[in-house]
Amino acid sequence: MSRIRQLRLDGIRNLAAATLDLHPRCTLISGDNGSGKTALLEALYLLGRGKSFRENQTRHLINHGKPHLRLIARIERDGREHLLGIEKSAREHRLRLDGENLKTLSGLAALTPNQILNSDNFALIDQGPEHRRRYLDYGLYYHNPAFLPDWQRYNYALKNRNAALRQNWRAADLAPWNHILGETGSRIDAYRRAYLAALEQALNTYHAELGGLDPIHIHYQRGWTGDDLAAQLTANNERDSQLKHTRDGIHRADIRFHADGRDIAHHYSRGQQKTLICALILAQTRLITADNGSHPVILIDDIAAELDRRRQHMLLNFLADSGAQLYITHIDGDLPLPDALADHQHLHIDAGHITEKP
Repeated sequence: MSRIRQLRLDGIRNLAAATLDLHPRCTLISGDNGSGKTALLEALYLLGRGKSFRENQTRHLINHGKPHLRLIARIERDGREHLLGIEKSAREHRLRLDGENLKTLSGLAALTPNQILNSDNFALIDQGPEHRRRYLDYGLYYHNPAFLPDWQRYNYALKNRNAALRQNWRAADLAPWNHILGETGSRIDAYRRAYLAALEQALNTYHAELGGLDPIHIHYQRGWTGDDLAAQLTANNERDSQLKHTRDGIHRADIRFHADGRDIAHHYSRGQQKTLICALILAQTRLITADNGSHPVILIDDIAAELDRRRQHMLLNFLADSGAQLYITHIDGDLPLPDALADHQHLHIDAGHITEKP
């Protein structure tokens, strides 16, 4: 299992430089709105993803007046301690693990899988398909080791086919890219279907236990209509040449969540959607643990949002049972912590300054 044992941070958002020795099971993070609670979660999220859950542009993460942000973490994985360093400026990103340069973000994901539960998760239900593909493929990375190399090869071919379309290449010149996209895309489609079958089963277990009334069906749209993706790409060469991009393939896939034959985006209340979102995070956490042999670190921003106290207690019980390391932000006040989390750490943030409370 993965545990973040220590975090040194400098230059992130409004947070003052700090060295934090972290609890192996549960850390509560309190403070007023705007104090820096979410910024601390961003720092922890960066350790496993290499980017923020809030901003795509690094410059917004860096404390005003600082040239870069720097994170140094001691991470325990399966009884062995690793030293991870991340430095980001507006122009350069550097990752180092145990003294060696890391060239890809997959090294972070392999060491410290993580999950975030916050208000942005509603995008899984009511925003564009890219949010759902990102959720799907993050879990699939752990579920099937063949996924990542196929996904990388697919995206390389997609980038080159789109460039060729913009340059008005002949149909014959598109053939190699069509072949690679068809070959890798068909395999990834099969990986996704297998993963979604396992995910739907785990999802319904948690959804029912959190009080959800309806069985949930995950409706998968793979991104093209024919049987043979390569043949469909070839048939649509002329159309895509006019559009200057590739319209068919796994990069156009989507998943929707249905209950009683209806899309829950249009028929569930905000509270019901939050229950489903919690079940989605718990289900993927269970699968990652089974597939990766390591509990993801779970970050929860404002646990009380859209969850009544009873469901907060139920969620915290499931999280405690998961064995994951938890980081939970909240406004000062009581949380319905289960007995299993009675031993925990409490960090308080005041205007960016982090202190540990007894």
